[in-house]
Amino acid sequence: MKNHSTKPANAQSTGSKTESNYSSIDKCDLNKCENAAARFLNRFAIVKLLGECGAYKEKGVPVKVILLYIFNLMFSPMSMYYQMKIGAFHEYFSKNTVYRFLENVHMNWHTFLLRLSTIIIRYVVGLTDDKNNRYALIVDDTPLPKCGKAMELVSKYFNHVTMGYEYGYRVLTLAWTDGVTTIPVRYSLLASSYDEKVRGKIRDDIDGRTLAGRIRKLARTSMNDLTVKFAKEAIKSGIPASIIVFDSWFAVPHTISRLKKENLTVIARLKTNSKQYYEYDGKMMNIKTLYTVSKKRRGKAAWKLSLLVNLLVKDNNKIIERIPVKIVYLPNRANKKEWICLLSTDTEMEENEIIRQYGKRWNIELMFKCSKQYLKFGKDFQSPSFEVQNAQIALAFTRYMLIAIE
Repeated sequence: MKNHSTKPANAQSTGSKTESNYSSIDKCDLNKCENAAARFLNRFAIVKLLGECGAYKEKGVPVKVILLYIFNLMFSPMSMYYQMKIGAFHEYFSKNTVYRFLENVHMNWHTFLLRLSTIIIRYVVGLTDDKNNRYALIVDDTPLPKCGKAMELVSKYFNHVTMGYEYGYRVLTLAWTDGVTTIPVRYSLLASSYDEKVRGKIRDDIDGRTLAGRIRKLARTSMNDLTVKFAKEAIKSGIPASIIVFDSWFAVPHTISRLKKENLTVIARLKTNSKQYYEYDGKMMNIKTLYTVSKKRRGKAAWKLSLLVNLLVKDNNKIIERIPVKIVYLPNRANKKEWICLLSTDTEMEENEIIRQYGKRWNIELMFKCSKQYLKFGKDFQSPSFEVQNAQIALAFTRYMLIAIE
């Protein structure tokens, strides 16, 4: 039988080499990075905000010490587990202290991120005098692979990047941007609403009225309902935004209608193979037919066609609302034979401005890439607890805020 606890012959040298690299990083850059993190926590009173959201201790290791250690793990080449394995863990508390902090069922990480992002967005807005800038909200989701069978609510989903099925979560995120700086505002881990697609355990012993029950219910809510919910919470908290931008996965008539009622201009990409019909000149047409029957601009124009149509919102196959929208067709640089179609609920917005505002959606993709490559997005701690998985995302986004404003 193979002994998995036996170290290989070069284990000692490997550990020494890693510890040596850690020491060199500590001497050169780690102090500066940790000082920047400490200034960030103090400037925005993050520890006080955590206490207001449920993370407080009456005795023992202070919350600030634990949070600062977890926060600074992004500057370390090693996880807490590997630090303890090679003897580089020099804190005066144990790993159980850290996990108890992350597993705290009374800590509302969603509220914490929303309140912190509101404070930081006001700080960022105050740095510029551009009153003509139209701030935007961006909605998108990103996969978070997890394969543990004991991990709660791990589900099977289709990854459109790898074009295959994976196990894990999807992280639905609402972010704010001024075109330069991007700040994460709201998020939720998403699991499948179908029990047969859930690989991990489903706990039925949690009261749905508690915070733990609410975040699990949130995880199994549809993306479109959460998009509207997140946008409402962002506007209610005082975040300045007049536009919401998203991809074709969220461009559903009912979602667009609900967001428009929140006084948000919706700018979205439409699917080229969409079965959605629009009202144009008294006729019902889909976007392909609209493009075929209309006269296009010639030459190398930034956009080929612009039309004012009515978006039809239906309920039980009956039209309950007509929303005037502007549809803009522009050439696809990746494939000259295809085109891209954008929708805007602001019919007076110029075509070039619609294209420019939709271009802000790429900022959230850059945020996901940075968080996954450099900020240990969901990779700090291995635990089957849903609270730990939820906390890791909030901490990674908090680290991103530090990088965004420094």
